[in-house]
Amino acid sequence: MGGRKLDDFTEKDTEVLVRIVKSAQARSVKGSKGEWKDFLKSSKQLRVGPSDPAKRPWSTLVEFVHTFTDDADIQMVKQIRASEMRHKRLEALESGGLWRNSPEQELVRQTYQHRRYKEYYTFPSFDKGWVLTDSKKAEGQSVTEHMISLDCEMVDCDNKTKGLVRVCAIDAEYKLLVDMLVKPERPVIDYLTPITGISEADLTDVTCSFYEAQTAVLKLLNSDTILVGHSLHNDLKALKIDHPRLIDTSFLFQFRNKPDCYNAGLNSLCKAILGYEFREDGKPHDCVIDATIPMRIVHHVLKHGIEGSIDIPAKMLDEGQLCKLYFHGIPPPVSVHDLQKLIPHDCPCDLDDISWSNVKYGTTYAVFRNIDDANKTFERLKGPVGEDSFGRPQKTVMVTVQSKKKKAQRILVRIMVLYLQRGGKYLRMLSLLIRKPHVLVATMLKRSQF
Repeated sequence: MGGRKLDDFTEKDTEVLVRIVKSAQARSVKGSKGEWKDFLKSSKQLRVGPSDPAKRPWSTLVEFVHTFTDDADIQMVKQIRASEMRHKRLEALESGGLWRNSPEQELVRQTYQHRRYKEYYTFPSFDKGWVLTDSKKAEGQSVTEHMISLDCEMVDCDNKTKGLVRVCAIDAEYKLLVDMLVKPERPVIDYLTPITGISEADLTDVTCSFYEAQTAVLKLLNSDTILVGHSLHNDLKALKIDHPRLIDTSFLFQFRNKPDCYNAGLNSLCKAILGYEFREDGKPHDCVIDATIPMRIVHHVLKHGIEGSIDIPAKMLDEGQLCKLYFHGIPPPVSVHDLQKLIPHDCPCDLDDISWSNVKYGTTYAVFRNIDDANKTFERLKGPVGEDSFGRPQKTVMVTVQSKKKKAQRILVRIMVLYLQRGGKYLRMLSLLIRKPHVLVATMLKRSQF
């Protein structure tokens, strides 16, 4: 069965064949002649040579793949090939050779060309449960290009997994296409109600399965569909959908007063682009609104374009608050002693006891002698810079836990800092903010220099 369905490989497919065989090795796939090494031993001719698939002729790899008889193994091969086709189509997209040119398509191309696209959007689309959409337009098919904006809400489940609990989709005219509450597949550890707005009671009578939610979204997608969203990779991971034609609003803009690796939160971006905040501090997410705002931002860009870098202002805080770092998302094994090891010796601080008001994650503050020490510590912490749901800068940091035989745990560290970027280096503006506000104002009026 495998041979009849997989007989169209050529030498040009060598790279994907290597990937298929290595995946088969990792999964201990057995064909009619056993696993990969068993297959090599089955023939005197094949016994000679390295076992590394990358060092074998493509014809040998094809011969092994053709021994697959299990439907799941054949499906794995098809999905890996489909994933490879996706990457080739994206290369065609980058060169403008797949879909027609349009203002919307230019934003798709801009998303694809973002330096972090491959990091965020290389999905395990050949894994069980994932669906790779067909992005190839049939010959002679008319162009009916349309945009759909998507947002999902997730909760924390056991085994450190995420569970989909709500999905919303709207079209370019802001018509609600999908709004579904979803029953998580695994036991829920934390409903994250302050963020998701969803409690255990909201899901008590929900019967919609993950598969039903995934299917509802897939029905909206074809080769002419452009998916829109903010940090859309999170939503696609939640749905296990790999759709290559998309616009990520977090990838469209450059920020004058933030590090290169910074991605603005949706609320902050809405304020900067559309002129208003759609969510008050401390308010939970609304899935419908979170799907609507990215579409409004895209419409704004299509109408007005993007002119230079934009500013995401920091919140004004008193000096006492600015001398602190906020540690949160702390898992139970982590102690104050473990956190103390993250603090540089030349920046002493007082670490409060960890508060466990949330049964899963703890929080605490590190209080420094001055603002500069807080800034230095934050800069020296190793980890990617992002922001929380309210636009405040934070890092994801790994901390070694002494009680777990030095096993590393992930935590979040937030600081209240205003950064202006100049020549790749960050200027500390906090002292100006507190001590010389008139100098800060003059500096901000000359932002074009930065």
